[in-house]
Amino acid sequence: MKLSWPRVLTVARREFLTTVRRKAFLFMLIGTPAYLAFVMSISAGTEGKERVAALKQLETLGVVDSSGTLANGAPEIRTESLPADNPFARKNGMQSLAKIAPQTFTTRVRFFGDEASAQQALRDQSISQLLVVPADYLRDGTLRRYARSSNLFSSADRRAVSGWLSQSLVRGRVDSMIAARVARPSEKESFYTLNGRSGQFEIKDDKREMLDFMLPFLFSMVLGLCIIIGGQYLLQGVAEEKESRILESLLCTVSADELMAGKLLGLGSVGLAVVGIWAVAGLAIASPLLVLVRATLSPDLLAIALAYFLIGYLFFGSIMTGIGAMTNNMREAQQFAVWFTFANFAPFIMITRILGHPSSPLAIGLSMFPPTASTAMMLRLTAPNASVPAWQIGLSLALLAAAAWLALRTASRVFRIGLLMYGKTPNLPEILRWARQG
Repeated sequence: MKLSWPRVLTVARREFLTTVRRKAFLFMLIGTPAYLAFVMSISAGTEGKERVAALKQLETLGVVDSSGTLANGAPEIRTESLPADNPFARKNGMQSLAKIAPQTFTTRVRFFGDEASAQQALRDQSISQLLVVPADYLRDGTLRRYARSSNLFSSADRRAVSGWLSQSLVRGRVDSMIAARVARPSEKESFYTLNGRSGQFEIKDDKREMLDFMLPFLFSMVLGLCIIIGGQYLLQGVAEEKESRILESLLCTVSADELMAGKLLGLGSVGLAVVGIWAVAGLAIASPLLVLVRATLSPDLLAIALAYFLIGYLFFGSIMTGIGAMTNNMREAQQFAVWFTFANFAPFIMITRILGHPSSPLAIGLSMFPPTASTAMMLRLTAPNASVPAWQIGLSLALLAAAAWLALRTASRVFRIGLLMYGKTPNLPEILRWARQG
């Protein structure tokens, strides 16, 4: 049946305007990125805060030295740490980490003659932790460390004690400068990695490593959210209109194919508008940080992301439209749709594996499988130092486009029959028969 494009555009305009005028749309547009920024801000600062908290709590270290090797141990431990650095926090003049004065924490060292009295001091909170050095420590390296509680998310206190122990073992036997270097041999190490795209070695630091994780995560999350948002609007619109019998009136003036095409076009434009607004706002807010760490988003990457959005939206949107036409109410529709929504975000469950090994069979397989292709490929493309062959991108897009065409064709057949079906939800054999004969 030939489509009347004026009617399709009329339906698309109606769907677009109806959606963007809703208060819920404005709340989603502003609330979703605000919530993600809040969560990421909290997560980004947690590790640094936990490190500082662990060092602050380590006020006094009790030591029971049965080996006699720590007799010349320093009476205190001085630990330097950069302040908790949060890439989302505002900084005066965008200071670099090198310009931020480190915090210094001092821990007193108190020696005990026996373990029983030392443990009692720990229970009485006279000391913060207790280090027990057995007589055969030099031979087998066995140590025991006691604390009233442990910090699950930071080992800064352990590193401080280890540094003091290393320095104390050689103190008095070698020059003091050598002893200090033995305690922290790589304290000011600069770590460089090879950028697979530019072929140049680039320095890695805490801020850069955080960005290397956050940029792929946020980029892929926004893409996946926008695909699902457009699909959910389609699902909701079809299910609500079917439940309220509005579709019966609409089908008096437009065909089922024109209605479906108009909904896909109109609500796809909503998703594209959301992508554009979030992208512009995100770049405006994060541009100082991106400039500071020399991060770039190439036009090729943005073009590929747009292609994945359009084809991915067509794939998931067609499925959501078919589900909305088959079911009798919104509750049933959501129960079926949740599995496809989960598939789109499944790569985030294995995000560390994909970012750490973007060329692994798992990462390649997920980027080729149509339900997970969009988010998985974006994670691979934005992973640090990743280099994805062009043929893999082309094959992934081709497979996704073929799946989208199949989903669109199947959904259009189911849509034509299912729109005016009420009562019992069709079973799988009936759906397959509609897909063949619709």
